Amino acid sequence: MRLIQAGLGAFGRSWAGIVRETDGVEPVAMVEPIPEARDRAIADLGLPRSSVFASLGEALVTVPADAVLLTTPPETHYPLTLEALAAGVHVLVEKPLAMNIAQAQEMIAAADAANRTLMVSQNYRFRPPTRAAQSVVSSGVLGELIAVRVDFQRDTRRIFPPGGFRFTMRHPLLVDMSIHHMDMLRAVTGREIESVYARSWAAPDSPYEHHPSVAMTMSLSGGAAATYDGDWAGRDGDTSWNADWEIIGREGRLLWRGGLADHMTGDLTLERWGESAESVPLPILSAQDRGGSLAAFRDALAENVAPETAAADNIHSLAAILAAVQSADTGEIVRPHALLKG
Repeated sequence: MRLIQAGLGAFGRSWAGIVRETDGVEPVAMVEPIPEARDRAIADLGLPRSSVFASLGEALVTVPADAVLLTTPPETHYPLTLEALAAGVHVLVEKPLAMNIAQAQEMIAAADAANRTLMVSQNYRFRPPTRAAQSVVSSGVLGELIAVRVDFQRDTRRIFPPGGFRFTMRHPLLVDMSIHHMDMLRAVTGREIESVYARSWAAPDSPYEHHPSVAMTMSLSGGAAATYDGDWAGRDGDTSWNADWEIIGREGRLLWRGGLADHMTGDLTLERWGESAESVPLPILSAQDRGGSLAAFRDALAENVAPETAAADNIHSLAAILAAVQSADTGEIVRPHALLKG
């Protein structure tokens, strides 16, 4: 698979290393519109200057390619995806898919019309503890699903660089981070999020201009309830980036903790009611995290099948987050499905 990568900021440069290490993926061009970032990437990555372009359009007409990877800011996903699809290439885009549902639906329609794959890199799905939790729930050992509790706490007040874009975002936790947890909730439970009630609040002792903290109550398809407590200005100790989970069923519960130092690890414990708890082993994945996303994209193209996190599926994760934003702003219960209907 010949791949053009667009976006060479700090995050994009780390992606470039993953692209280079993935079998069956050939990086044929890079794109970065900011001259300073372009020069830094050329120096840091040892790239031939002739392979680095200032615009995606220039790269697409110059270098033969099968696909584009977008590691650009979220507001660029919509126009760059449409440009790439119009050029006849497949697209792997970083989350979030788009800034609103109308954009996401137009992107999905464009991919269908071009007969090309549009996939979102929801890399938290491609982590061993996520796959282990997913396997336990799908096995039916917990019985009928009753409730899910998700607790995510990170003190990011001094982690992100001063002046970083997250400090000025509206609902930075929800839009930039919680999309992972909502997508994991769908993946692990196999259920859709049917309604969301959210309240958010400010952190006055932090650089955040808007609300970095949120509490949510959700209804899942099939009748289960879910709660989410998220904080990007936490003061009482961090959880893993994966969050801490409790999944409760009629026959038992699954606890997922740990992974603070390494989010590819974690401690999963299965408790059948009335029996001794047992540790759940983690699977060995051939590719994981963002490398897992890229490998899944590569394999989907090779096998001509829809990938697990195709945009047509991922729009439901996006709708859940946008419903949470709307609920936090209005104080009302919001149904993601209603957003999809327009």
